[in-house]
Amino acid sequence: MNPLLELLRCLVLFLGLVFGLGLPLVVGAKVSTEEKICIAPAVGVILLYLAGLTRYWLDLPAVLGVALPAGVLVLCGLRWRACLKVLREPAAGYMLGSYLLVAGWLLGFLALVRSYSGGGWALDWAAHYDRARFFLERWPSDHLLLGRELLPTRPPLANVVTATFMSLTGSSCAYFQIFMTLTGSLVFLPGWLFTGRFASDQKRAWAVFTVLFMLNPAVLQNGTFAWTKLLTMFFVLTSLWFFIHGLFAGSRRSLAGAFALTSAGFITHYSAGPYAAALVGAYLWWQRHQLMRRPFWGGTGMIAVPAALLLATWFGWAVLIYGPTETFLSNTSVTESTAISWTSFLSEKSHNLYCTLIPHPFRPVDYGFIAQSNRPGFLRDYFFLLYQVNLPLMLGSMGAGLLGYFLWKRWRTKESLPNRPRIGFWAWLVGCTLVLGVSAYGGIDQWGVAHLCLIGLVLLGLAFLAASMPTASLGLKVLLTFGMGVDSLLGIGLHFYLENHPHPFSEAIADGGIRLLREFGATAWVNYQAKRLYGCEFVGDWLIAKPLLVAFLASLLLLALRQLRRKPPGPARFDGPLSFLPRTSAGKDPGRFCAGVTPPRNAQP
Repeated sequence: MNPLLELLRCLVLFLGLVFGLGLPLVVGAKVSTEEKICIAPAVGVILLYLAGLTRYWLDLPAVLGVALPAGVLVLCGLRWRACLKVLREPAAGYMLGSYLLVAGWLLGFLALVRSYSGGGWALDWAAHYDRARFFLERWPSDHLLLGRELLPTRPPLANVVTATFMSLTGSSCAYFQIFMTLTGSLVFLPGWLFTGRFASDQKRAWAVFTVLFMLNPAVLQNGTFAWTKLLTMFFVLTSLWFFIHGLFAGSRRSLAGAFALTSAGFITHYSAGPYAAALVGAYLWWQRHQLMRRPFWGGTGMIAVPAALLLATWFGWAVLIYGPTETFLSNTSVTESTAISWTSFLSEKSHNLYCTLIPHPFRPVDYGFIAQSNRPGFLRDYFFLLYQVNLPLMLGSMGAGLLGYFLWKRWRTKESLPNRPRIGFWAWLVGCTLVLGVSAYGGIDQWGVAHLCLIGLVLLGLAFLAASMPTASLGLKVLLTFGMGVDSLLGIGLHFYLENHPHPFSEAIADGGIRLLREFGATAWVNYQAKRLYGCEFVGDWLIAKPLLVAFLASLLLLALRQLRRKPPGPARFDGPLSFLPRTSAGKDPGRFCAGVTPPRNAQP
């Protein structure tokens, strides 16, 4: 097996199935090319989930997975002219080219990972691998995953989709890692949309976002750790985009699609819950003058039908098999909570909020948690617990400060005055998601819990930062560049150097693993022992020449930096520094093309 060709085969299979299933179904939508490129993989992933779940329910043989490529050929054959027309547009080429750059970047760093480590991130990858095998090999419903938990403790969409891909490649953990990384990479696409929407000058905003995305430690670490956070945020941010369209244009179709995507995110990971609550709250507030009228509830019911049907595919089956208690109360948000009263609940959540917003160097913490004799390992964990769990530092060492400055600058300009109601929407979204996202963590964490639910806010922040940088002063650009250099060294280079560190089997078992535990810490020890116990082969174990891999990553970074000196093809589609009402591909007012629904009386967008 040639490892590079195998990576390429998996990438082609992923793109072929995800875009091949989704794009023919959305090419006729009256939205922009960029929106079609974003919504197509969302539709494709949902279809793969439904196909995989149906195969599990009906106990169909895995070899029937070949029907999926056949279905792609049929769909593309029926709509090949329309698909080709979309893909030939310069905007599509620029967007997809940047996405492939990002996907290759993530796969390249994944190939450096021989064993997971960092902070307290342990065993989640093994739990998700077990879940993928649960659907791939059709284990019985009462099977204990990792020998300790039943299936309903986590929602299954990403695991079912990954199992569907693995049915066409193999059950090795390496394939599981590849497809988890590729599904997570899709979050780049809605980030691209929001960057264009926020930008007053698009000349280099998209290129800046590409570089920021690639050099952000939180994004890169989440993208290569085999779990479901980024795929969840792909659904959440895409739903947010179409929710805004539907809300301000009065389009029931867009709102129905938005809530369906939100429900897809929710059955991928429950971290979508705070965003869903924020969108429902915004919808009810926007329609507050209609709440006592029967047509409102009839229309709302129609909007909710697709979301309800998608949620029922998981919760309906889970309640039937496992019962409501196991389905709804077995998640760690419930089982690990220390609250025994409202007072202790508020104390628990306020402490976590404080730790999430204030970096640990500025408050007392117990560094015994990351104690290890390996000095680079301690430094990596020290900075890992800044870049991953503290909200301001997840934006990078300079990102939060620059983002705050640009937001303040936009707020005080006269041109932003007509957009104040829209700013109110964003304030509600950020505030509600922040409070609920922190509250969703069960228990007390002295380091912070931003990694649980808030990566979506980080990606929106990166999009706004990228949109603001092209028109910033030279000094601010130098400051951001310096910050990205620091982040690349302390948050990326050091982290992947240690994850690439070999732990020979003979040394790991010579003294029961005590040396490994003392030298690299408890998290590295637990992850390596799990990998050894389950006999997992990682992509990092494939025989890929490290100099060749590093040269590949350097080439991708140079290509991304080169984009900063090029102007994206085609005219700017988006207008207004804080406007976010999408236009159709024909440039018409979306309120007109979404006929049949009118915004509530006295509404101000």
